[in-house]
Amino acid sequence: MNRPHSAYDGLPAPLTFVAAAAISLLPALTLSVRGSANRLLFLLLLLSMIAAFWRHRLAPEARFAHVMRQYWPVWAALAAQFVAAAVSTLAVGWDQPRVFADLRVLDTPLRMALFGPLFWLLLAVPAGWLKQLQWGCTGGALIGAAILHHQFALSPGERPMQILFSNLLPFSNITLLLGMFSLLSIGWSDPATRRGRIAIALKLAGGGAGLYVAYASGTRGGWLALAVFAFVFFFLMRGRAWRKLLAMATLAAASAGAYLSSDFVAQRVDDAYKELQEYRQGKELDSSVGNRLQLWTAAVEVFKEHPFVGVSRQGYGQAMQDAARRGIITMRAAEYRHSHNELLFNLATLGTLGALAILAAWLVPAAYFARAARSPHRDERTAGTMGLLLATGFLVFGMTEVMFAMSMVASFYTLMTAALMAIVARQRRCTVVA
Repeated sequence: MNRPHSAYDGLPAPLTFVAAAAISLLPALTLSVRGSANRLLFLLLLLSMIAAFWRHRLAPEARFAHVMRQYWPVWAALAAQFVAAAVSTLAVGWDQPRVFADLRVLDTPLRMALFGPLFWLLLAVPAGWLKQLQWGCTGGALIGAAILHHQFALSPGERPMQILFSNLLPFSNITLLLGMFSLLSIGWSDPATRRGRIAIALKLAGGGAGLYVAYASGTRGGWLALAVFAFVFFFLMRGRAWRKLLAMATLAAASAGAYLSSDFVAQRVDDAYKELQEYRQGKELDSSVGNRLQLWTAAVEVFKEHPFVGVSRQGYGQAMQDAARRGIITMRAAEYRHSHNELLFNLATLGTLGALAILAAWLVPAAYFARAARSPHRDERTAGTMGLLLATGFLVFGMTEVMFAMSMVASFYTLMTAALMAIVARQRRCTVVA
């Protein structure tokens, strides 16, 4: 691979090549190799520290301080959860020193706070190298589908909630995203060449694998995300309004067809409606839907009592036990380690500051990527659309699951945001130079 001239030519090529290889492997390994996402994050952090020794060789616009002056809002948005968790720990710990005995809760948000040096390093990687993560996405979706299929084969007639080292929900959600990234990366393939057509076929297979996992896992949050992704594509589609309406009508018809033709889909949807009605009638509180509604109610009550900094991540379990004793939720619901809703969990544990932090982690990158997704330049548009689906996908997944409860998910989100943003930034820089 030829390395084009850029403001980052002062950095050693082997260093940027290793960084490119690491970010390309991330999507393929996150769900299949335990700890891989975290290890790759810290490897890239180490490489960024090493790269700092060559900073004097870089053009002024490529140096860390200059880059961060331009992209500080995104770094601040991703670092906000760590700040909120630290403030909550200090505030609650002032009266309850026991919370200082468990500072591991700061570990996961710390990974997101490392966005700045990671993004700066990836900006030094040529866009052509960075785009190889497309194959990590395709491979990751195919691997995820194979793992899920094998796991289900081991438990016929059951819906296993644990897939390798991950819960079923984040596993299926991330695999669905990887499948969507695989489809979107078709924009980086040339259908006029034999190699490009083979690449497109593989990426279509990756997309199909992601959709298979979303279907087979039965995760209703993933199905909701597909609807939101459709609206994103509707927003981004070019052409006349009637074409957009036709596309949405086709999607609605396909969804109705899936409900009517698939007993599995119909059962999952009907079960949700039945459990909602039973919860309202007070008949069955500890169903899947019932437990979520209980936890959401309890989280709101905790927030009302601790609106500024919450009860801290460390104090959540005790707060739920107290809610159970007060009759707000059942003892079974109190055993869950989070609220199954990212925003409400942050409200209860980190208060208003935590809620603003999680909203920033979703919406600030989404705003940046939404602009890129409307670009006339293919590379920027493709990366921007992938980034927009990443941010909106996590927002939707967060309605029924606390995705950032796992450090590997925080590492995945941080690194994918940094990589896709680096592709966009490099394309813009090339456009300005041209």
